Amino acid sequence: MENKKLVTKKTLSVVASLLIATNLYSSQELSAITVTSSLIKTNEKDSTYTTEIYTKRDIEKSKSRDLYDFLNSQTSVIVSPSYGNTFSQKIDLRGYGIGDGYQNVAISVNGRRLNNIDMVTQLLSSIPIESIEKIEIIKGSGSVQYGDGANSGVINIITNGKNENYIKSYYGSNGTKNGTVSLGYSNDKVILNASIDRTSTSGTRSLASGNKDKNYNLNKNINIIYFPTDDLELRVGRTFSNMNTIYGGDLTLLEYKLNPNHSNKLTEQYFRSYVTDVGATYEINKNYSIDLNYNKEKKLSAYSTGFRSNYEYKSYNSTFNIKQDDFNVVIGVDAFKANRNSSSDKTTKNNKAAFVSAEYYLSKDLTLSAGVRKEKVEYIYAPNTGTSLSDELTLESHDIGLNYKLNENSSIFANYNRAYQAPDIDRFFASTWVFSGGAWNSTTNFNGFIEPAKVRNFNIGYTNIQKNNKLKVTLFRTNLRNEIYYYNVGFTNRNTNIDKSHKYGVEIFDKYLINDNLYTSFNYSYIVAKIDHENESNGAYNGKYLPGVSKHNATINLGYNYDKFTTVLSHSFRSGAHAANDFQNNFFQKQEVYNSTNLSLTYNYKNLEFFAKIENLFNEDNALWIRDDAIYPNNFERSYYAGMKIKF
Repeated sequence: MENKKLVTKKTLSVVASLLIATNLYSSQELSAITVTSSLIKTNEKDSTYTTEIYTKRDIEKSKSRDLYDFLNSQTSVIVSPSYGNTFSQKIDLRGYGIGDGYQNVAISVNGRRLNNIDMVTQLLSSIPIESIEKIEIIKGSGSVQYGDGANSGVINIITNGKNENYIKSYYGSNGTKNGTVSLGYSNDKVILNASIDRTSTSGTRSLASGNKDKNYNLNKNINIIYFPTDDLELRVGRTFSNMNTIYGGDLTLLEYKLNPNHSNKLTEQYFRSYVTDVGATYEINKNYSIDLNYNKEKKLSAYSTGFRSNYEYKSYNSTFNIKQDDFNVVIGVDAFKANRNSSSDKTTKNNKAAFVSAEYYLSKDLTLSAGVRKEKVEYIYAPNTGTSLSDELTLESHDIGLNYKLNENSSIFANYNRAYQAPDIDRFFASTWVFSGGAWNSTTNFNGFIEPAKVRNFNIGYTNIQKNNKLKVTLFRTNLRNEIYYYNVGFTNRNTNIDKSHKYGVEIFDKYLINDNLYTSFNYSYIVAKIDHENESNGAYNGKYLPGVSKHNATINLGYNYDKFTTVLSHSFRSGAHAANDFQNNFFQKQEVYNSTNLSLTYNYKNLEFFAKIENLFNEDNALWIRDDAIYPNNFERSYYAGMKIKF
């Protein structure tokens, strides 16, 4: 216990030091960044919604080993391994809970949605972090352009236009190894990119027998952009991902405190994905253009238990873009067809949508944005034996916002957004435990087509961007009907809806250039998520906090550049919360506070880069609480890696 207190004191001292800043003028300059995720390109200072943007430079400085690591340590997004699976992590934005938050945010890569049709999280480990040019997070908006599931907002990942040419490798604790080769070529007519990235670890947790969790991840990509004329761009790409992971199970509280490296069981999953992207952009003239994109993904998920699922996703989106001096308009059509084939059934979810989004410049200081989307969702469940079932939904989203420029450096905005979440195909099934043959057995039955979630977001905010400081403050309120969740009490387990709920909070982001060599950034969110009314458990959830939501979330960075050296000290903090399944707020055990301090160092010499990073510097204990004595350790010990990058 004394060691734990000492570690906590060290952590607090680091946090305090990160907040110290002197008021010195910096010759380095911060500037507003163009937001592209809304389809209508907008300067972030002039946007009518909340934005959080990270450039390639931000990503490189962090020395994050993957995209999950970057989101968790640098942004307001909450990330945690899904029941111990580090390749498939749960994601939460704006207080939807670590259990179901991933289904309430739309995530895309260059506009291609990563959201799945079942209760499988978005697979961000298929995106090598070195390939990312920019990450744009839109909060409380985006449902007109991205539709189904964009309740809390959108995370859009934009990859490189042209790859750098380099070879990179690093080695680290727990047998971590990485090797990356990136190639890029361009001339007036063509851009050609190719990359291969492989990462593996020998594990951090083990059984009593000595068998350990371990994994490998292999990603390959090749893409071509061709410009036959000045007005026409043609794109084609192919991505392959191949992963195998063995991960540890849950522990009791006593087991976790005694030895988080221990595991009572291991689960193995194999995953394979092929993605083909085809697209074109044609500028009819300076005022009109057309965008066309088609994506096809085939993937396999297989567990060592024998459970296998084959997926096929096809998506198509097109936009007609109008740009005038005083307004911009985007008219779009989207389609998404997805199938999942398992040993017992074939299940289909199809989405078709049309939308219109516009910005109108009422004056040089006042911008109005508005949009509407209508989407049709169709479901088909076809078991190998028995009767097929089908259903369809028609859903709408709306968005309206205003931005008023106070002066050259600052603006205020207000935004109202309506969003929705159509249930995924797993939500229509329930499991019940039945005593038969002298043992308890789980049986799965059709649960019925549950209601879609409907959301109203209200946002007001202030933005101030100066040469040495970027400040953003947002107040938000979210009202929900039929928020989707998993009801798990006793022997009854099913997916259903929270009748009425709400969330509210404040978000603060500030980046300050202290002097030519020193900078600090601070990203904080205060979130309250409560259940107003729910008829399950005879109203026992009414007035309770939504589980798995921390009220206080913060990431803090202190960066220093000197000559060819760059170092970044960062800290992530999340306050305690109710365990992920604790809807009655009465479990004996609660989600503990999360703390992790990271330190990275980079040295550049000509075309060589040497780097090293220590994660969880003070060896803090961290874990995900699902319920009493169901604890999944993650980032629970100090780790490190070091490597080299050769550019050519």
